[in-house]
Amino acid sequence: MARWGFSLKLFICAVILIPWRNFCASAQADTTVMISQTKAYIVFPSDKYTDKNILVLPGWNFACEDICQKSNFCSLATNEGFVLVMPDMQKSVYASQVYPETRPDWLKYHTRRWITDTLIPYFQQNFKIFLPNQKNYLLGISTGGRGVALLACYDSTHLFRAGAALSGDFDQTLTPNDNLMKGFYGNYQQFPLRWEGNDNPARNAFLIRIPLYLAHGTQDNIVPYSQSEVFYHELKKYSSLPHQLHLIAGAKHDYVFWASQYSQILLFFNQH
Repeated sequence: MARWGFSLKLFICAVILIPWRNFCASAQADTTVMISQTKAYIVFPSDKYTDKNILVLPGWNFACEDICQKSNFCSLATNEGFVLVMPDMQKSVYASQVYPETRPDWLKYHTRRWITDTLIPYFQQNFKIFLPNQKNYLLGISTGGRGVALLACYDSTHLFRAGAALSGDFDQTLTPNDNLMKGFYGNYQQFPLRWEGNDNPARNAFLIRIPLYLAHGTQDNIVPYSQSEVFYHELKKYSSLPHQLHLIAGAKHDYVFWASQYSQILLFFNQH
């Protein structure tokens, strides 16, 4: 009977879509849903009502569950009452669109428009998460940090209160031979507007209206720490928002470094 009651509770939360978050939050954890054939991993706080949500954007080809399985972020965040949503973005670079020059085997990966037009509305309608009157935040690791910056530039500044980007890449023109960028946008020399235009966070920093927490390791051999440094200076040119930059000496592009930033990020979110 108890097992049947638990299943009924899940059914009520996921299907009947009641708005009481405290009831649903205690009903499930580590839940996976499928949205247009893409999974999203959700973790709820176990025992408290909350109106705080974090959209977690993974790095290029990172499993969406990695941040929970390879670090303590999920336990830290849920202990502070945050609901976490982690979409499986696979090999996305959070571009606004694909092009004829985009690698054919990469055309299937979602652009960031899928996040704003499909993912977020799904959770608003079905889980009452990311509603405009709630405290919503962005966290991205590696290429996911680029996704945070681009969402902050264009798509959801009315919805999110703050963002954090760890080891992100923000100006692709600084690395014109980057195979990921070439694979989506074509060569820089042939298509400079794609590289310098709407999908370049640093060159659109003037559009950002939410505070960002940036952190990067100085020994990162995947994404140069200058990416965060340049982006931060662009942000500070255009606003007095309390952006933060943390360059960590000796840190690399790994979960050891990223985990060292989680407590400060959650504090940053709670302050906004």
